[in-house]
Amino acid sequence: MKNQARLSLTAATLVAGVFAFWGGWARRGMSDDGLIVLRTVRNLLAGNGPVFNAGERIEANTSTLWQYMITAVAWATGGRLEDVATALALTLTVIAAALATYTSGLYWQHNLRRTAPVIPFGIIIYLALPPARDFATSGLEWGLALFWLAVWWALMVEWATPARRAVPPPGYLLAFWCGLSWLVRPELALYGGVCGILLIASTPRKTPGILAAALPVPAAYEIFRMGYYGLLTPHTAVAKSAAESNWSAGWTYLRDLVDAHWVYVPLAIAVLVGALLFRGGYRGGGMRGRRLAIALVCLGCALTHALYVLRVGGDFMHGRMLLLPLFALLVPLMAVPYNRAAGLAGAAVVAWAALAVARPPSVDESTYHLEDGSLGIVDERDFWTRAVGREPGNPPRYAEDFLPMPMMTDWDTVLPKAMEDGDGQIAIARLQRSPEKYTWYPRPRFDGESDLQHLGVTAYWINLGMTGMNSPLDARILDTMGLADPLAARMPRDPDGRVGHDKYLPDEWQAADSAVDLRSLPDWLDREMAMQARAALRTPEINELLRTSREPMSWERFKKNVRFALGPGRTLTIDSDPSGYLDETTLRLIEAGADLGRRGAQVAWPAGAW
Repeated sequence: MKNQARLSLTAATLVAGVFAFWGGWARRGMSDDGLIVLRTVRNLLAGNGPVFNAGERIEANTSTLWQYMITAVAWATGGRLEDVATALALTLTVIAAALATYTSGLYWQHNLRRTAPVIPFGIIIYLALPPARDFATSGLEWGLALFWLAVWWALMVEWATPARRAVPPPGYLLAFWCGLSWLVRPELALYGGVCGILLIASTPRKTPGILAAALPVPAAYEIFRMGYYGLLTPHTAVAKSAAESNWSAGWTYLRDLVDAHWVYVPLAIAVLVGALLFRGGYRGGGMRGRRLAIALVCLGCALTHALYVLRVGGDFMHGRMLLLPLFALLVPLMAVPYNRAAGLAGAAVVAWAALAVARPPSVDESTYHLEDGSLGIVDERDFWTRAVGREPGNPPRYAEDFLPMPMMTDWDTVLPKAMEDGDGQIAIARLQRSPEKYTWYPRPRFDGESDLQHLGVTAYWINLGMTGMNSPLDARILDTMGLADPLAARMPRDPDGRVGHDKYLPDEWQAADSAVDLRSLPDWLDREMAMQARAALRTPEINELLRTSREPMSWERFKKNVRFALGPGRTLTIDSDPSGYLDETTLRLIEAGADLGRRGAQVAWPAGAW
């Protein structure tokens, strides 16, 4: 029986790993958001620091560890960044699937009075979902996040297993891993924090050691983040207003995933299987109590995580933000003991999974658009495949694959020419003769001395990845919603905007924060408002915000940034109307045509002074 149990556990692990590799490889692709990460990696490799634009300290990526992992592998191998990100994400996904399944099988074999064969179960549910396989690559950190969850679960099972000698003890390793959660994705700190509380509650006398193992790494990085970036969280959390609520949009987001793939069918089966297993698998206290506790930690953290996703309104990518709580929810059931009931349940799940894989929901592009014509929730892989004009099933995989986008058709010719000519900005316009085509055009730089002359050719576009990765590092690439721009990130949130894209930096502010000659702005822009915005950059409130990311780093700047992070950095919002920041005398002079914002409190420094 023991040999049979070992063989079944090995087989379940192999099934999980092979299915994860096949699914991720078959649907591999690159997203625009994935390219955002790679622009930061390029700057790291070039010696410009962990920034999106040289000379502007903005943490444009949510996962701290992910950007450094790609950087390390790219530096060691010399591989192309898109290939490194894809291979690394897929490898971590495969390891996560196999490890979670193996550990789940061990978990149940420890809990039962007899050594039982196991079958893969929860991992089949997870990997059958198309978005789970899409985000096995995509350039984003989902593979790393799954890996963290799988190792977290494995360490908890080790900690809950009858004592054996280990150096260091399992509790300290687990505590260290919990501390890393914040650096993988901020919301994973929920899992690490609750688990840390469990460790301390179970062995109070080891509290100093547990804290010593868990806190130094995340605390050290948090101090660095506050001093270097001037924020408590990644800049993405500011841009997306991650502390606000939008339950209605969150419910829509949940239904978008559940209804499309009939997810309630396998989840109902999983609930039934879990209830039967937990009912019969626990008797008495002691180590059995620990095993029950870690399962409850998984359940509680996963449900809380899912509620948080619903609270903030979900996301604009189909299924993405629900994948991690779903994986955590299924972790104790990735492999389950075999009996007749489990066999029937497993067969039902396999049947559902076969349908989900063989016949994913057909996507009509019209379903992506809301009643007002704006984009809603989209299948990220399908959306970009359509957007760049590629054949179905052949998504973009490299930065240049995004150049056929209607908004990018002359990007790679206009930007180099603007940089050669020393223009202040390039801007995009829709061609009147063809509403589906766009062109980029230069805006000249003003003459005369000003610290704004330190700003390179500037371009704003919402899709920050494709513009950033198809540009040299000395081009200043920003986005209108604020992932890489502190001004846009602090704009008021549009309550009717698309989730994750509900902020917008007005064109006049975009021109103001560059070296553009504002007299050359087209007639459809408000030149007076642009001059007001440029002058507003010099006012104390906005000036200090810009200094946190642009003023050359020094010990004094580091201390000021820490104070800013703990104070105004948590709540500061910028009024989209710049006139409110200026006195009447300044407003009258601007109305008379004076571009007063060219001088004043410094807002721009040489790019090499990061």
